[in-house]
Amino acid sequence: MRRVIIIGSAGSGKSTLAEKLAQKTGGAYVDLDQFHHLPGWKERDTADFCRLVDEATRGDAWVVAGNYTTRAQPILRPRADTLIWLDMPFRANFWQLLRRTFRRVRTGESICNGNCETVTKSFFSKNSILWWFLTTWAKNRKKNRELFARPQDYPHLKMIRLRSYAESAKFLEEA
Repeated sequence: MRRVIIIGSAGSGKSTLAEKLAQKTGGAYVDLDQFHHLPGWKERDTADFCRLVDEATRGDAWVVAGNYTTRAQPILRPRADTLIWLDMPFRANFWQLLRRTFRRVRTGESICNGNCETVTKSFFSKNSILWWFLTTWAKNRKKNRELFARPQDYPHLKMIRLRSYAESAKFLEEA
């Protein structure tokens, strides 16, 4: 495991696992959300986003957190040696995301290039991370199931599916 992609729904633990796995393996930690979100929650244009992904994953060892299927994965999948899917159960995943969102709103934690989650953005906006989760969880799970059902499409990838937070913690411990 030298070049790893970690995918999963919002709140599934992608960033946490990627950061800890990068520390264990000595690889660079790459958070695709940092490339995607500019200050003020503006979206970076596709060409610039892809350039940053390309530059960050030219090296021999890295762990990437994030989906961005249509933009990042065509760059990442051919370079990676491992693909980890954090396939968390809906309720546990939503609860984790809700707790994280409350914490970030309460503490004013800075994420993604100085952006902060607010009560309005998190709970009363069409751009809410909670709304994003509710509207994308099933669709993304179906897409990832199909991806993992066709390992022959990426024979160079070791494909790992982790189905609980406990399984994810155990994987990290044994990595």
